[in-house]
Amino acid sequence: MHPHSLFNDPRRLIRIFASLFVVSVSATVLFGWTISSSLLTRLHPDLPVMVPNTAACLLMMAGVLVLCGLERPTMRCRVAAAIAGGVSFLVGSLTFAEYLFDAGLGIDGILLHFAQSVVYEINPGRMAPHTALGLMAAGPAIAFLCRKKVLGQLSEIFSVLTLAIAFSALLGHLFGAQALQGLSKTNGMALHSAISLMVLSAGMLVANPRSLIIGLFFSKTLGGAVARRLLPVAVLVPTVIGFAEVRGTDWGWFNVGFGTAGGTLVSTILLVSFIIYFARMVHLADRNRKAAEHELSEKEELYRTLVDHGMGIICTHDTEGRVLSVNPAALRTLGFRQEEVVGRSLGRMLEPELRPDFDAYLREINNAGIAEGYIRLRTREGKPITFRYHNILVTDGRTGRYVLGHAQDVTELLEAQAKLRRLSLTDDLTKLYNRRGFLELANQQLRLEAHSGTARGLTLLFADMDGLKAINDVYGHEAGSEAIAALARILRSAVRSADIVARWGGDEFVILAIGSPEENSEKLVTRIEDAIEEFNRTSGKPYTLACSIGISAVEVTSPEAFEAFLHEADLRMYEEKKQKKGVLALSGITPEGSAMHLSHR
Repeated sequence: MHPHSLFNDPRRLIRIFASLFVVSVSATVLFGWTISSSLLTRLHPDLPVMVPNTAACLLMMAGVLVLCGLERPTMRCRVAAAIAGGVSFLVGSLTFAEYLFDAGLGIDGILLHFAQSVVYEINPGRMAPHTALGLMAAGPAIAFLCRKKVLGQLSEIFSVLTLAIAFSALLGHLFGAQALQGLSKTNGMALHSAISLMVLSAGMLVANPRSLIIGLFFSKTLGGAVARRLLPVAVLVPTVIGFAEVRGTDWGWFNVGFGTAGGTLVSTILLVSFIIYFARMVHLADRNRKAAEHELSEKEELYRTLVDHGMGIICTHDTEGRVLSVNPAALRTLGFRQEEVVGRSLGRMLEPELRPDFDAYLREINNAGIAEGYIRLRTREGKPITFRYHNILVTDGRTGRYVLGHAQDVTELLEAQAKLRRLSLTDDLTKLYNRRGFLELANQQLRLEAHSGTARGLTLLFADMDGLKAINDVYGHEAGSEAIAALARILRSAVRSADIVARWGGDEFVILAIGSPEENSEKLVTRIEDAIEEFNRTSGKPYTLACSIGISAVEVTSPEAFEAFLHEADLRMYEEKKQKKGVLALSGITPEGSAMHLSHR
């Protein structure tokens, strides 16, 4: 045992001191009997002697006290305590029976033949009846010390009884009250016997983990503080004043009346002073307690206000996901009543396809102690709401383990972010993807094409609108924008839903056809041309639409290679546009005028 741990535990320190004190006194007395030293056996010629039986019983019980004053005593300690307590009780009982029946049972001289001859008036070697009563009480106290529940409480009762018997004998010595210590001056409880029994009983009390008295005495409560201060005063003040009163009268310092009056006056002054001191201490402690309670109440009210009126979800659930508590704001958001949520598993409030994710969340929070992420719940009306949560696992000694959760409604935030993302990836005029959106989706498709299991083949088409400048010059830029939007709708309707169509910029469009070999792409171009002719025939617009398209098959090797395919498709588109210009030139019509000429009906 480390020395610091000894001094940090006052109960252990008192037990060890009490044991060593009683062992030293009883061993010294037994040694005094072997060398026939009256100084060691009776301390003073006018005081009673401690007989060998008393010293031996005290030595046994003090030795056991060293071993058994533990929280978890071993079976060997319990057996030793039972033997020491049983022997002490038996010796005390037989000795007391000798006094009751005026008989000699032969136990008084058991240890005398080891000692030198000592002269007694009567009954040599027999302890006083008060000592016998003390051993009869101390025996069960030490025997039951290592026991639990009821027997442990009985040990405390017998320890207090031993303390009372020994203290009465000590008062008998201090005040000259022969009846409190024994039958005569030579056959009374020895002074060191009384002190040893008092110290032993105190050691047994502090060694008893079920002692209510010691538990109160060493507690950190106000009751413990009062007990530690008032109990010594209650014992010492009357004893010291009474001793001074008796001895002052015996020595002729004052008469009985003066001594009684003086003792009463001093006792009153001291007790009133202590009462006022402790009353003020209790008053200050109570005032501080009320101030702390008021502060705690204000903080609790603030906390409750924050919890009740906060817009997020604040709840607790057990380690299996059952809701233990939830704030009113969450109930208002979800549209449920408290009894419909408390005691119910959070997993049952999720959509069926999300419940496996909830099982994964429970494993994470129980193992890591913290979890955060998104969760989608449905209100009573079935409306989905997305929350961002941040939960921690709390371990409480009183309530066990539970999860404290806080979640904030981020549905509108996520929708706004999704809208912003769509705006950043789409063209406002045509509602097609813009260049950024096309490249992001195309890169995703390229990663799929890199794996043989998901490769479907890619073809790139680059389209450029013909005659847009003429439309803008003759009919205005608003008509030009309508023409661009119309061509975008045609391109979108002509391709499949899996294909990616984007406005590359100005009057240029790009199409990534998925799962379409290059020969099939010719059919796609034909569909686009047919759709343009259909539009020109039925739209009623004063202009006609036309576009040039370049085609390039995509072989996935790297993102840089994809840029090359874009460039190749762009070149083929311009080749087709040059061919159209050449045809128009042979007809004597300028390319800009072609759109004007064709647009007239």
